[in-house]
Amino acid sequence: MKLAIAALLVGSAAAFAPTASFGVRNSALNMATEAATEKAFAKLPATVKPGVVTGQALVDLLDAAKEQGYAIPGVNIVGSNSINACMEAAAKYGGPIMVTFSKGGGQFIAGKSLNNDADQASIAGTIAGARHVHEVAKLYGVPVVLHTDHCQKAWLPWIDGLLAASEEHYAKEGFPLFSSHM
Repeated sequence: MKLAIAALLVGSAAAFAPTASFGVRNSALNMATEAATEKAFAKLPATVKPGVVTGQALVDLLDAAKEQGYAIPGVNIVGSNSINACMEAAAKYGGPIMVTFSKGGGQFIAGKSLNNDADQASIAGTIAGARHVHEVAKLYGVPVVLHTDHCQKAWLPWIDGLLAASEEHYAKEGFPLFSSHM
């Protein structure tokens, strides 16, 4: 298990390391110079601030990425450890990050031993993970796109549960729980 976690973290961190061998495509995270200690965020729109990016700020971020020719790395996560590793790497190397929740990742966050017959564990775990990102993203100082992964038709009840939670969150807080859903 420790080896699998180490491989996940090393593999995820490698996506953020600036390197000359992948000069074909830019990313917001590898637009830094070859000096590993220097971090360089892509030129972000004024509307894009550290924390979860939603609404017009999300549109502005995606437009800027398209115009400047970089990709925003997206990582499927399975717990607060992988969420934090993504944000830490983004903070270290510079750039926005997309934290992506899958149905299985949500269930893993809640606990794999929980009953998930009606997707209740996947829904609860995904909501808990999203709330975690909202609480700590600003502390890392990076913009985070909070996204749900693709969903086959049979899994639509999971998305329905997340949409209901997001509507409730918006009514209470005045901003969405998620940036986007695939």
